[in-house]
Order: sequence, then structure tokens, then C-alpha cells
Amino acid sequence: MPPGEHLDGTTAECAHLHLLLACFRASPPPMRLPGVTGRPLPDVLGTEVIDADVFNTGYAIMAARYEQLGVRALLPLERVWVGTRSAARPGTARSHGGFHHPAQGYRHIQMDAAVTVFGDLTGQTPASPQAAALDLVRSYAHDCLHYATFRRYRLTDRGEIARVQYGINFRQPDGRTYSAPDIPGDGPTRNLGIVMEGATDAEATAIARQAAQSCGITGTDVEAGLPGLVFADVTGTVTADGIEAALLLDHHYARSMGRFGRTVTLRYRALLSELGVSPADAHSQIVAAMISGDLAPLDALLDARHGPGSFARMFRAPTSGAEPGLVR
Repeated sequence: MPPGEHLDGTTAECAHLHLLLACFRASPPPMRLPGVTGRPLPDVLGTEVIDADVFNTGYAIMAARYEQLGVRALLPLERVWVGTRSAARPGTARSHGGFHHPAQGYRHIQMDAAVTVFGDLTGQTPASPQAAALDLVRSYAHDCLHYATFRRYRLTDRGEIARVQYGINFRQPDGRTYSAPDIPGDGPTRNLGIVMEGATDAEATAIARQAAQSCGITGTDVEAGLPGLVFADVTGTVTADGIEAALLLDHHYARSMGRFGRTVTLRYRALLSELGVSPADAHSQIVAAMISGDLAPLDALLDARHGPGSFARMFRAPTSGAEPGLVR
């Protein structure tokens, strides 16, 4: 079992869950991105597409950081499938690879990740190996933290797998979630899925930023326009103005990057600023609770600043149906 994974129920139910999960994870993942072909991550690292020195630098930084956070293991490299070519028409959303490629990411039940090499996947204008390596560091670090986030599974009445806790969020076996979706607009997020996605990406981009610094790669080495905005996005230094500029570019990848920045990055930053402690301390408490599944320290922090029951007031949906006692 991967780190942070727990099974609930009787001995027989847990055995059944274990068997179901093992069936989903029996072999390395096939590619699941439409029209995209590629190879497992270790194979791609042996090609000229990725600067292996940059990726290995990022990997070392990542391993040290996640060990510091109490993560017992990283997502096995062979369970990460990396798309290098796309049959999509040039200029369309699926023709450009990178962190914001449609539908890529980590799957908990299958314990696998599908990512794409940053740049034009049709072979017209390949990205630099350094840029592709930094983006891959960010994608892999992001999925490793998803892999390590606390998960609790339970059997439904129909004998199916239900993930009833993921980090600091909860879900009933019937699908009702503790936290409601965000209302469109600006301001601090109130959705725990966005909170955890923002926290996960903040860690991943910090690792990519340190890798860039260690390898002597700076923003001045990057062309203006989309390449510069992407570098800022990958290294976690993108500004609100940069996000708006990305949304205005006539490029599918830029607009996808801008939408992520607006709905995840900026709203997570706004939440950290709102909590009444330093953003770094608030972020650390959120990440620690995600990995451990224990909300008590985060709960205490919020109560001390905003009064008893702050977590529920901020994040609980009126129709959540969460079990009493699941959240303090």
C-alpha cells in the first residue's frame, strides 16, 4: 500500500478492498490521454527530450523536502507515463504538452500518473530540454504529493470502492462531499479540493524553483511572452498580472495555465493571507494535515484566530451530510 492509505470496515471488507485495489494496480499504467503516445518516465529520461541533470537535481530536492514532511516514499517512476507525441491537429489544446495538458495527472485508485513533455507534441517546434525538465519536475513533484496525501477507503453497499477521506476533505459513500465548490469569482477559496490542489502545487513549484536556481536557470534566460509566463508558472513566481496576460494570449495552453492560476493559485494565496498567521505557517499546517489526515493542529490554529468551529464555518457545505465527529 502507498503511504497514507487506510482501509475501513470489518476484516472481510478490508480484505476485499485490498484485493480490489491490487487488481487496479497489478501492472504499470497504459497511456490514457487521447491521441498521445509515449513511454514510462525512466525511459524518457534517457532521451535528448529531457535534460536529465535538471530533472535529477529536482528529484534530489524533492526527495529531501518530502522526507522532511514525513512522506515515506515517492511515486515509483515506472508508474508515471510520459507522453511525447500527439496526433492532435497543431495549435489545438491536446497538441501542446506540459503540466496544463488536458486530463493529465494522478489517479489514486490505479496508483498511476499520466503526464506530457512540455512543448509542441506534434514535432513542429520542440521545447528546450531544460524547460521540459523543469516542467516534468513540477508535474512529478505534484503527483508525488497526491500519492502521499492521506486517503481512507470504504466499501459501498454495492461492493465498490469509496474514498471517504482525502487529506483534509471528506466524502460520504453516496458521493456527498464535505466541502462545496467555489462560487465563481475572486477571493479566498472555500473549497477544500482547491485548498489541497493549491497547497500541492505550491510545494511542487517551490521544488522546481529550487531546481532552476541550483542549475543556474533564471527568468532572464527565457524569451518574453508565453515562454516567460510558463517559466514563472512552473517556478511558482507567476503574478496576478501574469495570469491575466496568459488568459489574453491566443494559445490554448496559455489560457489553460491562466484558468488554473485564477481558480487555484490566486484563490489559495488569498486564503493563506486571510487566515491570520504568516502564509508560510498556514501553508505548512495545511500540508501537514493533508499528509497525516489529522486535522486537530489545523483546527486549533483556525480556532485560535477565528473562534471555535472555524473550519466548519469556512469549508463545510450545508448539504455535506458529513458524519458527526469526522471534522472537529
